[in-house]
Amino acid sequence: MSNFAHAVVGLAALASLPSLACSKGSSSTTPQGSKAEALQCKGNQIAATDVNGDGRVDIEHIGRNGRLFCTRADMNFDGKVDVERFYDADGVHVAQERQDFDFDGRFDQLSFYESGQLVRKELDTNFDNTIDTWLWCGNGWVIRAERDRERKGQVDVWETYEQGLITEAKYDEDHDGRIDKWDSFRGGKLVLTQYDDNGDGEPDRSRDMPRQSVGPADDPLRCESADLAEVASVPVEVAEPMQAQGGQR
Repeated sequence: MSNFAHAVVGLAALASLPSLACSKGSSSTTPQGSKAEALQCKGNQIAATDVNGDGRVDIEHIGRNGRLFCTRADMNFDGKVDVERFYDADGVHVAQERQDFDFDGRFDQLSFYESGQLVRKELDTNFDNTIDTWLWCGNGWVIRAERDRERKGQVDVWETYEQGLITEAKYDEDHDGRIDKWDSFRGGKLVLTQYDDNGDGEPDRSRDMPRQSVGPADDPLRCESADLAEVASVPVEVAEPMQAQGGQR
């Protein structure tokens, strides 16, 4: 399995942590390099839950203009916000979710939704507070990816996928802003590598991969959605205070 696949699988495993738990004063920060809108989960508290009975709020629903605007949660009960979810104008469907997997007070994954469907992710795979991987999703699969392998603040790998299996990867090996290496895959396995030796942007040299030297294919990469049902739906006890507060901010 590639390093990229390992990183994505590792984050997915952390995302499956079952506990949901938010302290009013502590929230995580959005990593550098994110293309996300600078939203802040602030407004009127319309519902709060102390999950573990320690006297502190663990899940907090925030309202604006009479609707559910966002939810903040402390997953490991350390007093820091580990998950933020922002909702569409209907106050039901999730528009964006941010997660802090290593509980250091900084978000590591940002997920973006359209009409309730996951369409894009941004990942900080090495937890240095800088986005280094961007994924685009279709029908539950990764369809395209961009990566900053060298963590230099610019994309140097572009990947294309079909049904979650990589079909092509393009590289900027010398970081001059131009593609100079191409990998082609079949069934998720590398079969051909091409190189641009003279810097004209076209392949000059190619190398076929002998079948016996090709290892097993990576597993198809899915665009996993978090289980949003419990927090995304507006419970009765939330709807009533929202109506009472009306358009207050």
